[in-house]
Amino acid sequence: MFNYFIEGGSMMWLLAILSIAGLGTILERTAYFLRNEQGITKEFKSEIVDLVREGKEDEAIELCNKTNNSVSRTVKSILLAYKNENDLYESKEKLMKEKALEQIENLERRLSILGIVSYISPMAGLLGTVLGMIKSFKAIALQGAGDPNVVANGISEALITTAAGLLIAIPAIIAYNTFNRKVDKIMLEIEKTSTALINIKDSGKR
Repeated sequence: MFNYFIEGGSMMWLLAILSIAGLGTILERTAYFLRNEQGITKEFKSEIVDLVREGKEDEAIELCNKTNNSVSRTVKSILLAYKNENDLYESKEKLMKEKALEQIENLERRLSILGIVSYISPMAGLLGTVLGMIKSFKAIALQGAGDPNVVANGISEALITTAAGLLIAIPAIIAYNTFNRKVDKIMLEIEKTSTALINIKDSGKR
């Protein structure tokens, strides 16, 4: 493996940095979602809605404290806002959006790094390919094309950097899309649950 790194030329250093950044982000985001986004179920939503509809807001807040995910944290924030500082909000939609935005920052953190890695890695591999081919043509110009070893180093460098760029980009793209789909799903659940709660609170005041 180390021989491939050496044969790949100078662009392998950039690719190594990109691979470390991508892998580190994948591991960190995986750990975050496993640790902080558990228990998002239909049963949780139904139980929260039932408790709020029955006026048992303290029990609903307690249930949120026992459930560790963005939906429960958003619901808890909305219920506390209604309970303690409702007059500070011009509209219920503004309240919902504000509390949801507090969660989306944590959900999307560092995902841009994966986007950068997935975009730059193939470009860096392609640049390494071009540099390797330039080296091969220079060798041909200086020594002629009679000996295949003359161009072997340049072609080897070109192929290694291309492969390395793709090997880094493919997992990064898969992880980026997977995490984004998960974020979208969580945000949809936040919106649906928050809207249901706000509708209940509004109907209760009529």
